[in-house]
Amino acid sequence: MTTAERKIAELRHKLAGIDADFARWRAETDPGRVLRKHRTQVVRLTDRLGGVVERIGAELDAAAGDDVLRECRRLQLRMLEVHRLWDFYRSKLNLRYVEWYRPFLTAVDEFAWRCYEPAAAGRDREAPLVHLSGEFSPFTHLRETPFAVEDVPDALDTADFLAVVTRLPIPVIGLPWYQLVHLPDAVVIGHEVGHAVDRDFGLLGTVRALTRPVSRTMPEARRDAWDTWLPEVFADLYGVLAGGPASASALADLLVVDDTRAAAELDGPVLVHPPAAVRLAVTAQALAETGFPAARPACGPFEDDIAPVVQALLDGPYPGLGDRPLREVIAFTAAQQRNAVTAADGLVDHQRPETSDVRCLVAAARLAFDREPALFAPPPPGRVNAQDLILDKVAKAVGDGSRADDGEAGPAVDDRAAGAELYDLIDSMIREAHHDHHD
Repeated sequence: MTTAERKIAELRHKLAGIDADFARWRAETDPGRVLRKHRTQVVRLTDRLGGVVERIGAELDAAAGDDVLRECRRLQLRMLEVHRLWDFYRSKLNLRYVEWYRPFLTAVDEFAWRCYEPAAAGRDREAPLVHLSGEFSPFTHLRETPFAVEDVPDALDTADFLAVVTRLPIPVIGLPWYQLVHLPDAVVIGHEVGHAVDRDFGLLGTVRALTRPVSRTMPEARRDAWDTWLPEVFADLYGVLAGGPASASALADLLVVDDTRAAAELDGPVLVHPPAAVRLAVTAQALAETGFPAARPACGPFEDDIAPVVQALLDGPYPGLGDRPLREVIAFTAAQQRNAVTAADGLVDHQRPETSDVRCLVAAARLAFDREPALFAPPPPGRVNAQDLILDKVAKAVGDGSRADDGEAGPAVDDRAAGAELYDLIDSMIREAHHDHHD
């Protein structure tokens, strides 16, 4: 056997190993298995990355003799790129195999899906994948991500790697590790889902167009401030529509600052996130617009902007969401709020919730915590707390089947073909970076 023949055999074995790994992970999404609720996510990811594998295989088939020896390192690096892209998700899926993490992750995955699904129905996107992170507060990849890929010569750098990840059909949401034992904060996931919806369906241009008639008459500095804040304002509104009053309560606790700092923020430099007072005024106005009257905090020079900005964004319409008003895409209804309040009442009395609506259950955790924080204190051995009661109910509500069994639509695109295009993108990025490095 020649060196070239031996190298071809080696590369074929390594390439086949990727497909074998994909097959094992797909088997883990069968009914009753740990990843059953992640079936379409895993299938779509492995299909899309499988398209990259097929392109590598085609190049390997076309190579012969000295071509193999010249190209073997490049082809092996492309295989490594598939592993690195898959591991971006695989490492997060792995958390579901830790038994004591699983109930919490089941609940937040389902909540994220129930918040995202109304916007995503029939579209080329999947439910967000939630994972645990060392960040202080929840975040959506790739908005404010601490992720850095390994530094491998002639492979994707971090910026290009994350650009490729955005071409994959699964949003990713990170939560602080300490939320594992504090479910009342989980309702803020609705805000992060709002960021995913904004990015995935290209809504920022529409958001700016909708608010332009409102901002046109503002002084330039105030207009520029709102333009900077719009992605966060949209996400705050989406969070309120996803979780109702509980969302506003959780956001208020997340943003809590003393009065001196709150006043200073209103007069300080314009940052990506609006001042806490502006955000809380936005959420209070959104609650009022959707049938839940709430006291609105003062927000200085932005006071008169709140109502028209919120109304414009709620009313839409949004071409990226089927020309619907945002308030019709997703809403936390009066009936859902009643169910959440009833569940919270039961938790105060140490009773298991009756509702199976996961959005109501997560909201109930917040409402119960607001009334009696001690309900969520770590319980003595052999006892359960309010979080345990909710997580047990969520586990029963989601069942043993996949989301496809519940009527989730299948993918609307050919992921294998999209994967072939992804290979071309990866190859061009690496070649361009190599060229720039050697200029």
